[in-house]
Amino acid sequence: MIDDNLAFHAAHLHRRAPGMTVLPAADVLVCDSGLADDTFNIVAAARFPAASASERIASTLAAVRATGRPFTWWVGPDSAPFDLSDRLLEAGLPVGERELAMRCRTGRRPVDRPVRVVSTPSELADWAAVVAANWSPPSPTVLDFFAGTARWSLAPGSPARYLIGYASGRPVAAAEVCYGAGVAGFYNVATLAVERRRGWATALLSFGLGLAATEGYETAILQAAHQAISVYERLGFEPAGNVVEHAIAPSAG
Repeated sequence: MIDDNLAFHAAHLHRRAPGMTVLPAADVLVCDSGLADDTFNIVAAARFPAASASERIASTLAAVRATGRPFTWWVGPDSAPFDLSDRLLEAGLPVGERELAMRCRTGRRPVDRPVRVVSTPSELADWAAVVAANWSPPSPTVLDFFAGTARWSLAPGSPARYLIGYASGRPVAAAEVCYGAGVAGFYNVATLAVERRRGWATALLSFGLGLAATEGYETAILQAAHQAISVYERLGFEPAGNVVEHAIAPSAG
């Protein structure tokens, strides 16, 4: 469930936007944005038989390194084989991040901040600017990616809902809900540094949990950094495994 929602989230814009691709493979998802940023170049949802895992890891790495772009390989609770993360370390892929997978029931929670669903390209640009500010300096690739995919991000039938919070007319907080694999997945939860510890993450998640329930989803999932776990626990999220991110550098040649 967690792996499959993550993979769906990683791929749904790549499948529609020109210049982006999802490489064909039955046992792993490889999303290539065409951008030189591993935020949007992702390997996920690997389901390799143990007997052929080493060969499939090697062939997958060869394919992504041939693009000349950096990638990340996400290993979730349902990835296979069970020791995939160890095998990636042995293949020379360092761990970039470890997060706790969490899940909870959707439903209405109190929302005490002005949060709404993005509905225009201008609001989506505001949303992307908040997410980009997670990097220092802010990531221009985040702005480029969402500017280039706005048509599909905001299209009728899009599986994504972009949530934004404004303070005094300024965008200060953002989150994304992506419906896929039967659950609502939260991604890109971000608050500008000057507005942190003021309840924005709680408001965004509370709004999103209520929204997901009204749209027919009973379960929500996310990947939590260590410092955010307590925030999510107060909303009812519980541990559901681990997610490990491995970095794939492009070939030197």
